[in-house]
Amino acid sequence: MSFFSRKMDYALLVLSHLHGNPDGSSAREISAKFSISRPFLANIMKTLCHHGYLSSHRGVHGGYVLIRKPEDIALADIMQSLDEPFHLTDCSKDIEKQTCSARTFCPIRTGMSGVHDRIRTILKDVTLAEILDPTIRPSVSLQFGLELVSHGTHK
Repeated sequence: MSFFSRKMDYALLVLSHLHGNPDGSSAREISAKFSISRPFLANIMKTLCHHGYLSSHRGVHGGYVLIRKPEDIALADIMQSLDEPFHLTDCSKDIEKQTCSARTFCPIRTGMSGVHDRIRTILKDVTLAEILDPTIRPSVSLQFGLELVSHGTHK
């Protein structure tokens, strides 16, 4: 099971490609480069435009341009733009939408909520710039999250 959806994977490829091509690129070119279905890619790019990551221009020399700086684009924001909000478990969703029959007496609900919050914090702190350039120093919460995982400690 992949943590990111296919839409998210492709969105990161698109954003990476456009970052490397500041003059822009067409959907046709991106589709061919990454072997992505053009209709599926068009849907992703339309969403990225709608949420202010890209600008599109029609015509012979049309295409898409990245309009936000990679350091201003958080992974959590991209995920939220493309998919339903991230939920580690059913009980981390809105209370009205919870489907778990054990939610009122669940012994791990609070603990899982804490894990969900920590993952969400990391996703908010990791930027596209960090993905595009792995030499960029990870954010403090990402370092903290990795320390917790590698040392097995808890808050």
